[in-house]
Amino acid sequence: MAEKNNIGDFDYQEAHLEYIAERLEHDSEYNNNSYDNPVMKEGDHHYGFELEPKTIEFMRDVMNQLRQLETILREYDLAISGDTCEKTFQERVGIK
Repeated sequence: MAEKNNIGDFDYQEAHLEYIAERLEHDSEYNNNSYDNPVMKEGDHHYGFELEPKTIEFMRDVMNQLRQLETILREYDLAISGDTCEKTFQERVGIK
């Protein structure tokens, strides 16, 4: 059996998926703001890319998939590290 450590099997790199999802969410939220007319929020300029709606919708689906994957990987990591167990992993990710 592999030696357990307290840094996580993926060294918590799965959390980076949430960062990417947040960027996609930001891009979606500000998509319609042109470079010439940015939104000022919390001292930052927020520009959009003015992408077609079908592209934004597709990327929203990707954003949701990334968040699901991050959750699955975190739950897997908890199970194999001994913080939870395989049965808990199965229940939390919907394995029947």
